[in-house]
Amino acid sequence: MFSGVPALWNANLIPLGSAENKKQILCVLCGSAVSKGKILKSVIVKSMITLVLMVSSFWLLIHNWQHRTIFLKDYAFDAEEQNKFRHFPKALYDIGVKFWFDNDTAGAAPFFRKAAMQDALFVDAWLKLAQAEIVMGNPDKAKTILEFLDNLTRNIFRWKWEQILLANELGMDDLLFGNINFTVKHGRKVQDAFQLFDGYVNKDVARAIQVLDTDNLIPYLEWMMRWGRVDDAKIVWQKIMASGIRNKDIQLKYIDFLVGQKEVKQAADIRRQGVENVESITNSGFENEITNQGFDWRYTANQKGKWTIRRTLSGAFSGKHCLRIRFEGKENISFGHLYQIVPIDPMTPYRLSYHWRSRDLTTDQGPFVDIYGYDCKGFYTKGDMMLGTNGWQKQDVEFTAPKDCHAVVVRLYRRPSHRFDSKIAGRLWLDDFKLEKDLSEANSKNSKNKQVEKLNLD
Repeated sequence: MFSGVPALWNANLIPLGSAENKKQILCVLCGSAVSKGKILKSVIVKSMITLVLMVSSFWLLIHNWQHRTIFLKDYAFDAEEQNKFRHFPKALYDIGVKFWFDNDTAGAAPFFRKAAMQDALFVDAWLKLAQAEIVMGNPDKAKTILEFLDNLTRNIFRWKWEQILLANELGMDDLLFGNINFTVKHGRKVQDAFQLFDGYVNKDVARAIQVLDTDNLIPYLEWMMRWGRVDDAKIVWQKIMASGIRNKDIQLKYIDFLVGQKEVKQAADIRRQGVENVESITNSGFENEITNQGFDWRYTANQKGKWTIRRTLSGAFSGKHCLRIRFEGKENISFGHLYQIVPIDPMTPYRLSYHWRSRDLTTDQGPFVDIYGYDCKGFYTKGDMMLGTNGWQKQDVEFTAPKDCHAVVVRLYRRPSHRFDSKIAGRLWLDDFKLEKDLSEANSKNSKNKQVEKLNLD
């Protein structure tokens, strides 16, 4: 009777025309209609989704094809293309750049402006627009743009250098100095920044140190030293000292710089701040690593096939270390590669003493310690040659530098030999250097001077 309905009753249990049977049949029919409605709804939803995806795919295809052109910068730069890309800030910027490099600033500016208006965070477009406004004679507009960008990129380095160049061109002191301080503090474009900064302040170092942050004074001093500007470096150093900065590394670099510029007296004054007796040998027993700077020892450690110089812990005369020089015996060398610059008082008697020992030092020309003027000419003296094999021995060299001499060089030296067996070999150890004023000689000279004065009076 109802072909689509399964047998839900048993003739012996539920009569066919009973109310219960009709209710069950009605429920089955209604459930079937609801199920068909759900299926139809599902089909409609899926069809709509498919339609939306097809439309989106078509739009993305067109959009991505446009972006492909932007990515490859494969523009025709014609009016049609300019209209087609009117909603793409990057494309507008690229078109503006084309006009810019064609020296058409008036043509480029509208594209930079549209790009910046469509994307307020497009910093490159803002920067180009500011440049265009400068060229077109609108510096006030350029300043407004630059102030906006400065606030937008306050702690971002990416565009700082471009902003510095624009600030330099527009004469915006605060913005220029602030960005230079920022870049130097973060170690970016330090040399370029100081080069531009130096020109902007017209090499007025007194003004420069007033606007530089305290943290940037040391890099500024290093820049000054790099260019050999002695007087300006002195001004920066005084500012560093007044600011309470204490940095041993920069102090050593500055002393080394002054020594290299023959400014020995000032270098000695700075060294005196941390040393009781400035007129002495630095690192006299080689207990510390040699820095090759300032008033410390300077040496060429290794010259393959010729010599080797190194600090050693074995067999020191005093302390824990001494210095060993090993000659390889392969060449007849002229050696002068271990020395120290020492500040002294002119016309003052000194006694240099040191200890040495040797093993199998060959040839007739052995090494010796000599002393000559660093900032003067014509002064020279030397100690005895060291040859053969010897235990620890003390040697003294007395000298008095002339009145124009404020520093001497204490050096280990060896002259080439003129004999057949001229290739020097063997080992030499040095330790315990001392430089003292010879008070006995000074007192003797003073006594003689007084006697001469007395005779003249008589």
